[in-house]
Amino acid sequence: MLLHALPLDSAMWNAVRSELSDVDILTFDAPGFGESELTAEFMAGEPSIATFVAAMKARLDELGIKRIALGGLSMGGSVAAEFTVTYPELVAGLALMDTNINSDDADRKAFRRDAAAKADAGQGYETVKDWTTTMVGPDASDEVRASLDARFRALPNEGLAWIQRAMANREDRTDAVARVKGPVYFIRGTEDPTASMESYMKLALRTDQPRIKEIPGVGHFAADESPVELAAILRDFYAHVAR
Repeated sequence: MLLHALPLDSAMWNAVRSELSDVDILTFDAPGFGESELTAEFMAGEPSIATFVAAMKARLDELGIKRIALGGLSMGGSVAAEFTVTYPELVAGLALMDTNINSDDADRKAFRRDAAAKADAGQGYETVKDWTTTMVGPDASDEVRASLDARFRALPNEGLAWIQRAMANREDRTDAVARVKGPVYFIRGTEDPTASMESYMKLALRTDQPRIKEIPGVGHFAADESPVELAAILRDFYAHVAR
């Protein structure tokens, strides 16, 4: 099960999925993104990642799925960590990609709440428009940058406002890695400004089966910037989980 980054939807995994056509991959869009509607259950009360993962669990129950190899990139990593803490018995392995799973500091919370307010006003794109330069590796192609920008421009403002508030409200979930009884992969682009090697090494010390993998020259959006290399790492991750 692969969880997407903000402000994208599960379509960001398409190039990776094409490299893993022999693996049964399930994705789940954040509320208000892609195929997930921002229904009354999400609008009742304060936005929270816990509500998101409860919806994921309900979907897995509908499908009769009892165990998953779980991966998340950026925001998806935070959601994956929350899911792992809440439903550890379901998680056979965890892949954290270009992500931080601690809570936000005061400055980051303020940024997210400001971004949510701008999204409420229909200006969500303004909060992410610079990411095609600040969040990708210097060698990212013009095609990758243009593709990201087009999807940023098409982002759902209501969904972005909700998920930014949910992320601002999230708790520290660094204990998630210790809850997994199988492999835990820490994957980052070497040029990612948000997920440092130092933070990954600290987390790796808290789990029994860690693997740290880096993709040279790649920034925060590894699934777009380097899908073949990321898919190869995820194939290795899945093989370890399946042993």
